[in-house]
Amino acid sequence: MNLFLETITIGLVLSADSFSAAIAMGLRPYTRQDALKFAFSSGGAEALVALIGVLSGTYIISRFSAIDHWIAFTLLGIIALHMFYEGIQHLRHPPESETLEFHSFTKILIVSLATSLDAFGVGISLGIAHKPIIPFIASIGIWAFVSTLAGLYLARKLSSKFGPIMNFIGASVLALMAFQMLSI
Repeated sequence: MNLFLETITIGLVLSADSFSAAIAMGLRPYTRQDALKFAFSSGGAEALVALIGVLSGTYIISRFSAIDHWIAFTLLGIIALHMFYEGIQHLRHPPESETLEFHSFTKILIVSLATSLDAFGVGISLGIAHKPIIPFIASIGIWAFVSTLAGLYLARKLSSKFGPIMNFIGASVLALMAFQMLSI
């Protein structure tokens, strides 16, 4: 496979988690600034974690590979439970859309980091294979950025048509992602 196609493919594949998380998180009203914060956080986390994977190599993977999936599971699981709780609250007492705010920046960072843990393994593989790092890191970050914006846009369209039930679907997506981390 040529280098260009390989960098695009790896970036696109790694962005699937960012897209899914954006759909789950994008069910609340958000501004353009919120969307850009989330997209930069997601793209930055994917690129940074992949770079850390490249730089750390086998040392860190041998130390933390036994628990990395548990870390991702816990972070995504907590956020999914919180979203289930919010969905129940919205069904009991429907909020006015003006009172809802987008997620806190802390929550955005946690989701961005939790969904980027697979980039760590890819980074290690890229380092071991002595691939040119800059094109891969750029592709990973750019695709995560674009996928996050696309997921937020899709969530906005779905949310306006299906209401608070989408909160349960978003929470379910994050819960599934959390359980998938256990099978890695």
